[in-house]
Amino acid sequence: MTAGPRLGVDTGGTFTDAVLAGAGGWRAHKVPTTARDPARAVLECLRALAGRGAVELVHGTTHATNALLTGRLGRAVFVTDAGFGDLLAIGRQERAELFALEPRAIRPPLPRRLVVEHGGDDAATARAVAAKRPRAVAICLLHAWRPGSAQRKERALAGALRAALGAEVPVFAGSESAPEPREFERGTTVWAHAALAPVVGPALQRLARGLAAAAPGSVLRVMRSDGGTASSDAAVAEPARLALSGPAAGLCAARALADARGDGVILTFDMGGTSTDAALLPPGELPLAPVVVGGLPLLVRGLPIRTVGTGGGSYAARDAAGELRVGPASAGAEPGPACYGRGGARATVTDAHLSAGRLHPDYFLGGGFALHADLAEGALREIGAAPAEVLEIATAGMERALRSVSLGEGWDPRLLTLYAFGGAGGLHACWLAARLGIRRVVVPPLPGVFCALGLLAAPPRRTLVQAMLASVPGSASARRALFAPVEERARAELTAEGVAPRAVRVRRILELRGAGQDAVFALPDGPDPLGRFHAAHRRRFGYAREEAAVQLIAVRVQADGPAENPFRAGARARPHRPSPSARHPALFPETAARGARPRPVGWFRREDLQPGATIAGPAVIGEYSGTTVVPPGWTARVDRFGAMEVVQ
Repeated sequence: MTAGPRLGVDTGGTFTDAVLAGAGGWRAHKVPTTARDPARAVLECLRALAGRGAVELVHGTTHATNALLTGRLGRAVFVTDAGFGDLLAIGRQERAELFALEPRAIRPPLPRRLVVEHGGDDAATARAVAAKRPRAVAICLLHAWRPGSAQRKERALAGALRAALGAEVPVFAGSESAPEPREFERGTTVWAHAALAPVVGPALQRLARGLAAAAPGSVLRVMRSDGGTASSDAAVAEPARLALSGPAAGLCAARALADARGDGVILTFDMGGTSTDAALLPPGELPLAPVVVGGLPLLVRGLPIRTVGTGGGSYAARDAAGELRVGPASAGAEPGPACYGRGGARATVTDAHLSAGRLHPDYFLGGGFALHADLAEGALREIGAAPAEVLEIATAGMERALRSVSLGEGWDPRLLTLYAFGGAGGLHACWLAARLGIRRVVVPPLPGVFCALGLLAAPPRRTLVQAMLASVPGSASARRALFAPVEERARAELTAEGVAPRAVRVRRILELRGAGQDAVFALPDGPDPLGRFHAAHRRRFGYAREEAAVQLIAVRVQADGPAENPFRAGARARPHRPSPSARHPALFPETAARGARPRPVGWFRREDLQPGATIAGPAVIGEYSGTTVVPPGWTARVDRFGAMEVVQ
């Protein structure tokens, strides 16, 4: 399966990041994302790092996420039972903002004119669908998740539509891609597959063609939300599984580094140019849960990520009442923050950091991308905001996300280690840690391209689910029988992609809930599943009703091919205290009183720091892909893996 060296390329909203793994270590490269044609930036990274040599290119992308969030989707027709055409418009009677006077319903952006109600005549439905000139079709018939007549009816309709529309128009059936109960969630999932197919499919196909021309013999694999990779053909076949493609790679890398360092449960904080992702990761296998994008639930399993619309490129602006707001709108790569000097005129978080001296105008991207402090200061003056005000508001929003994934799930953040990465992660990490009571922060090597590095740690993977709605079998053999058909399919799909049958490793997961409850717990199959369910329930909610019945909602199989931990080897650490390469005024609003001014602090180049280096704050540590702020009272030390541990 491997064509040559492995190249991880992560396409974000602002930058496209790449890491090439070789015998001499890692090489990194960043270029602005080419939003109109994302493949162009990917291929630019390929040429910069690997030339025309064949590679295994592992690609992570926010393309699917951004398309779902912005509504820039393909023309998809939704087919459901007669009388249920408003299924997705009605949705769930839930309020994302409890006290909003005019709540916004969470539903797919699906016009009623693109809905076809199926009355039982497959040929008539096919004609009605064809008349709407779809680029993709989604089918969700009632009860079709359960094997039986309803499922046969849906699959027959799917066959009729495929025959009538031809191979150019993909048809997605809920019984095939989301065989689980709950019509709304199954409907949103199959609709997302169909709406994304005309957007994501052509983009990946252009990348595949460009890769074949630029580096003949190369192989393209794509990161999916579950933390594993699939062939580009498999990714196109189920595009909603790419909803968390880019962020998932960062979690893979963070867990791999934490395992190498011996850290247990960790909090992760990934701040890029457009958004910030937060997650809590226990030791061992990464947890999976149904994915939610922009409030829209999807029945595809992904890593537990909470995203907020705050990144380095997030705009700071005054609202109608004159209050200062930060995000979610972002400058992206074009035109970018004002300080980029590429036509952007509105103030962003990056402009605030530069004006506060927390970014060096001559060190950005290794000195290859000059920043303009005068433009940043002018943009901030335009909205009458001080840099510290913008940074305070941005930090508060990210703090809420970290509290949600820790305290909201029953974990005390004071007992955890915060792993901070992304191009802007190190700028806010210690500030956030202090607000949460966390005393230890880890900034990994190559933090600004860490998701690209995580792509190199991701295994080939299949995550498949089959709904059950049954009592929990007491015997291990009875539970294995439930898993058998799903496991067989997962193994077959991996071996078809070139994974050796003996190299496939399988995890079997039971998805359980208490009778009459909605909260689902995913537990590895093993002894005493009921006892472990009650223990997990007690941890999350503070109590357990051990006399209540427990229901098996679904069985899930995760089949993995081989993977390597990129942090398996470390260098010897020799304690020493390096001298700064420069001194530059910087502001530390996380520890300073209101109205404080920048003061000269030591600036260090991280590339010059060897394992064992110790730096006492206040200090700023810059590198090619990011900048880390070490506030007063904190101390940074480089460990044997090249990670920087910052403690208070």
